[in-house]
Amino acid sequence: MTSYQTLEYSKTGAVALIRLNRPESLNSFNREMRTELLGVLQDANADTDIRAVVLGANGRGFSSGADLAEGFLPGQTVEEQIIDEYGPILSLLGAMDKTVIAASPGIMAGVGAAIAMRCDLVVMADSGSLIMAFSNVGLVPDGGASWLLLRHLGYQRCYELMAEGGRLDANVCLAAGIVNKVVPADQVMTTAQTWAEALALRAPVALREMKKILRQVATTSYDEAVAIEAKAQKVCVDTADAKEAMQAFFEKRLPVFRGE
Repeated sequence: MTSYQTLEYSKTGAVALIRLNRPESLNSFNREMRTELLGVLQDANADTDIRAVVLGANGRGFSSGADLAEGFLPGQTVEEQIIDEYGPILSLLGAMDKTVIAASPGIMAGVGAAIAMRCDLVVMADSGSLIMAFSNVGLVPDGGASWLLLRHLGYQRCYELMAEGGRLDANVCLAAGIVNKVVPADQVMTTAQTWAEALALRAPVALREMKKILRQVATTSYDEAVAIEAKAQKVCVDTADAKEAMQAFFEKRLPVFRGE
C-alpha cells in the first residue's frame, strides 16, 4: 500500500477511509497534501471493491484551509494554484462514482470547508463550525465556497457571512442543509463510517446515477432534468442489480447488490 506523509488511508470492507493528517496545523493544505489527496481519491475511485468513501481528519478540525506559510511555486499566481492544485480535487469529488462522506471533527474553514461541502454528505461535530474568514485578510472565498454557500443560505445571509469573515455553528449548518448530521466530536468518524457501510449495501450504479443527476440538474431547466433522469433510468434498468431488486421484491426478501 502507498505510504502517505499528510494523510492516512485504509479500507474496511467496501468503504475507503481517508484522514487528513496534519493536526499540528489544523490540517491546513500544503502542496504535498493536495497532491496526496488527489492521488488517494483517484485510487479509491478506481478501486472496484470500494463503494463509499469517508473523508475525515485527525485532530481538532477538518481543515483550517490553505497553508498560508507555504507560498507559491516560482512564477505561480494564486489563480493558477487554485485552478491547477485545488481544481482537480474539487472536480473529482463531484465526479466520483462513489458516495463521499465528509467527517468534520471540529472547524472547517476556507478551502477546507469548500472541500467538505463538495462531498456528497457531511457529518459534523456538534462543537464544530464553518468559518469564512477571507475578508479578515483582504481576500475572497475560493474553492467554489461562494457557489455552495449561496445555494444553502441565499444571497443576503451568504454575503453577510463572507463580508464579515464570520462563522456558522454546527446547528446553523444543519438547519441550512450544509451538513446532514451533527454528532459529538468523538463520534464523527464512526458515524460517517457506519453511514458509508450502509450506503455501500445499496445499488452502486443507482447511487452513481443519482449523484450525476443532482450535479447536473442544479443548472438545467425542468424539461432538461426530466431528460437527464430518463437517460439515467435507462442505465439503471439495464443493470443486473435492478433485476435482482425486482426479483427480491416479488420474493419478499432483501436484494443483494453486486454492482452490476
